Amino acid sequence: MNGFERRTELKKKKILHTAFELFSKYGVQKVSIQEIAKAAQVSQVTIYNYFGSKDQLLLEAVKLYGFERLKTFQDLIDDSSLSFEEKIRHIITSKTTDMLNFDLDFMQTLMSNQPEIKEFANEFAQNHSIPVFMKLIDQGKEEGVVNHSLSANMIMFYINMYHQTMRNQREMFHDKESTQQFTEELLQLFFYGISGQQNLN
Repeated sequence: MNGFERRTELKKKKILHTAFELFSKYGVQKVSIQEIAKAAQVSQVTIYNYFGSKDQLLLEAVKLYGFERLKTFQDLIDDSSLSFEEKIRHIITSKTTDMLNFDLDFMQTLMSNQPEIKEFANEFAQNHSIPVFMKLIDQGKEEGVVNHSLSANMIMFYINMYHQTMRNQREMFHDKESTQQFTEELLQLFFYGISGQQNLN
């Protein structure tokens, strides 16, 4: 990759990061290409030349976010200095923070109005997210933290059930304190169940 190509890729990434930040904070419908261009310090023409349309910009921004988050989680899972519990704590806390910071209209747009994003999300889960999660669960079983009789599919069902609740009942989490308390209680349930006597702290 020569200098021009490198600069072009860096500019594209800056636009995508800016677009995702604005979309996720204010909602897709409320953010214009003009606002993205201004925040990214590029022209509107540049954005249209690179991405063609607002929908394509959204799709590419979501893809970049997904792969960057995946890399973060892969590095976390490969970190031998952290225990399984520490890795799960980090992942659940990170996902909770994301979900609470994302605009509700943005979440609804991703889930209902964008078939290409749905297709990407399904492919991404099957080929990337699920294999990484399976690797983490195997680590938990090796450490003796995860019950060997539980399948990864059941554990994923539990995690997804939590995420669905977060999406549907965001009013429960009105401040940092209530969110932190919920996360701690969820981690307690995750590791020790309803009748567990052991504390995470």
